[in-house]
Amino acid sequence: MGFSTLVPKIPEGPLSADVEFKARPSLPVRESPSPEGTIGSAIVPPQYAEEQHSTWSKMFLRQEAILQGRVCDEYIEARAHLQLPSHRVPHLADVNASLEPQSGWRVIRVGGYVPEPIFFKILANRCFPCTDFVRHPDELEYTPAPDMFHDIMGHLPLFLNPRFASFFYQWGQAGLRASTPEEIAMLGRIYWFTVEFGLINPTAHAGAKRDPAACRIYGAGIASSVGEILHSLSPAVEKRPFNIDEIAARVFDIHHMQDTLYEISTFAELEDEFVRWASGKRLLEAA
Repeated sequence: MGFSTLVPKIPEGPLSADVEFKARPSLPVRESPSPEGTIGSAIVPPQYAEEQHSTWSKMFLRQEAILQGRVCDEYIEARAHLQLPSHRVPHLADVNASLEPQSGWRVIRVGGYVPEPIFFKILANRCFPCTDFVRHPDELEYTPAPDMFHDIMGHLPLFLNPRFASFFYQWGQAGLRASTPEEIAMLGRIYWFTVEFGLINPTAHAGAKRDPAACRIYGAGIASSVGEILHSLSPAVEKRPFNIDEIAARVFDIHHMQDTLYEISTFAELEDEFVRWASGKRLLEAA
């Protein structure tokens, strides 16, 4: 998700209300004629400038060069299966044509941040909202406001993993039943430390026998940012074993790189623990 307008504005919601917008979007030469909410093959692309194609290509190649041995194998394999172009900005309709047959999920065009009730509903219908603008070339390593590189290269590959995709679907279902600000805030914290900033390590719960060399990235906020990739695996970041109750209560600061992250052992653990937690909160039907 990006931001809802292309002028400075504070969007709504617990994940974005404290964002201070400093991003510099690189606008298409001609905007897409498709309205927000257009899905899949019906999305007509904007017209992009050569500078925007160049920005995409630079980010794609920089990310590709640094992924191996740092991002989880599930992400790397799925990224290859999506067959995304390296030399130009992809069209969302083409991305959907690759994503949907392999995952059952579809792309839906949005202009920026999506309010929580709509976001939950979109996910609960196995769609994922994507922007169609690219960050400014001055913000190759990081942009405060997510652009389509973050949406596509960060989020979409793991929809090809059945357990992660099922977790995300369940998260959307739980969001539809959330009725209080605290429930929505807890779901936002879980989203932050998993979907955006999650790590995976088969030895996550091994205590003193945990193998730090086995730690890999799966969160989109890390995987789509070269700076975040290097920081997240460095000794500057404390890695804790996944504990969904602790995460649901943990307040985070979006204004700087994270100093504490959580490792799941498998994507099955991520889904199973979320279903257990959400069922206990009556946000999902008990299994």
